[in-house]
Amino acid sequence: MFCGECGTQNPDTNQFCKNCGKPLRKPRQAPAPQPAAIPVQPVAMPPPVQPVYYQPPPAGLQPPGAAAGAAAPAKPPLNKGMLVLAIVGVLLGIVSWFRYPYILGILAIVTGVISIAKPENRKGVILILAILAILIGLASMVFDMFYLTIMPPVQPVF
Repeated sequence: MFCGECGTQNPDTNQFCKNCGKPLRKPRQAPAPQPAAIPVQPVAMPPPVQPVYYQPPPAGLQPPGAAAGAAAPAKPPLNKGMLVLAIVGVLLGIVSWFRYPYILGILAIVTGVISIAKPENRKGVILILAILAILIGLASMVFDMFYLTIMPPVQPVF
């Protein structure tokens, strides 16, 4: 392809002249031949769809595949071992405010984390109790670390 301004020969892939930098004009190509038109036959419209409204089945009838007298479980069974562990964690957190805040606070945090370690325990009562155990244990340690260090209790003078 030759530049229309300066006449320099450029590769066909260039958009600008390598000598003068002016935009190159692509030579016009003959339009591609169009395929012969195929006659289109009209398509029959489907009949209009009538809306279907849900009606509960009459009493005594069950949907197919349902066992007689069986009810679907509403929620998975509660893991009682993890529930007890979460309750123990909350109790350890509460006791850590009165005695051994670091040891019992860490134990409260560990039991809280263990009780929500499995994904199925991350909802409901177990989750709430585990988070409470973690927060109470942390609060006990932070309180002991900062508040009692900055403002120690006054010793009585005899």
